[in-house]
Amino acid sequence: MKKLILSFLILIAIAGCTSEQKEGTARNENVLPDASGEYGEVVILINKDKWDADLGMALKEVFHANVPGLTRAEPFFTTRVIEPFQFNRIFKLSKNIVYVTSFEGNQPSDKWLQNTFSEESKQMVFNDPDQFMRTQENQYARGQKVLHLFGKDDASLMKNLATNKEIIRNYFNIAEKERLAKDIRTSTAGRKIAQRLKEKFGFDMKIPAGYELAILKDDFTWVRFLPSIGASKNLFVYFKPYESQDEFSHKNIIKLRNEIGKNYIFGDPSNPESFMTTEEKYVPIAQRDINFSGMYTVETKGAWKTNNFSVGGTFVSYTFVDEGTNRLYYIEGFIIHPNEEHRELIREMESILTTFKPGKNQSQASLF
Repeated sequence: MKKLILSFLILIAIAGCTSEQKEGTARNENVLPDASGEYGEVVILINKDKWDADLGMALKEVFHANVPGLTRAEPFFTTRVIEPFQFNRIFKLSKNIVYVTSFEGNQPSDKWLQNTFSEESKQMVFNDPDQFMRTQENQYARGQKVLHLFGKDDASLMKNLATNKEIIRNYFNIAEKERLAKDIRTSTAGRKIAQRLKEKFGFDMKIPAGYELAILKDDFTWVRFLPSIGASKNLFVYFKPYESQDEFSHKNIIKLRNEIGKNYIFGDPSNPESFMTTEEKYVPIAQRDINFSGMYTVETKGAWKTNNFSVGGTFVSYTFVDEGTNRLYYIEGFIIHPNEEHRELIREMESILTTFKPGKNQSQASLF
């Protein structure tokens, strides 16, 4: 937990910095175009020779590492690697941009990247090897996140990349979740469902357009999006009186999840053996402690299946206690989309769950 808090504080600190670009000028962000590109895509500016060498391997360990808990191997981000001379208007409008600058190198690409630093900034890089990262927003487009990774030489930068993978990923993960949450579209039907849940349970959550109410019980609700073609998206909320800290053990969270699935979620309502359970044999469960709207929370990601193996998919969940009501909440988003990629679908589930507020005095949740 201490490591989580420290990482969060570091992320907040670096988020307040701006790149000291040599040619930087003040911009009127109101006249900038909107950032574009696919969700989960990062454009990386680097000397291609360095990308193909050890520095590139270190960057791939950051951006191309597999997302834990998915049923198939998928990287945290999709990258588009270019050299500065390829950095045209289309790339400049990308949602996520990374400049990778090593002051070891004399090729034109190296010089271009090095010249984005003022002399004062260059001295800072050489004098303080712990400085390796600066952030910037809206450099060329609204809603754009820019990350500068730098070092006096390849080895120094690689060392910092190896020890700060999670911070770098979080910078873009948080940005993607915020974009997705902002883009959630509601409808009259969705708002009616949300109002009904608030009246019955007291909590708030955005219900996107197209979702329908599947089950409404005294301690459980399930809403879902069932298109004729494409991914089935599902959200459910379960709560119970909080009893002890033991309920946060990773083993007990999975036990609770399986109990919820057995009682409420069936692939075929007429077949009691089609209930949902957690798949632990082939896909390792990924769990970590996070901050959810100021509350200690356990995030869980993994695979699920029905007990009769008729269907399955991936899920993400958050377990926490609302002290105002003494409720232990278990909230989850799960996907059905066989043989397809789930990374962005799970990220979408995370973004919707971010809108969950257990009480009227709670501020909007944030996931880190």
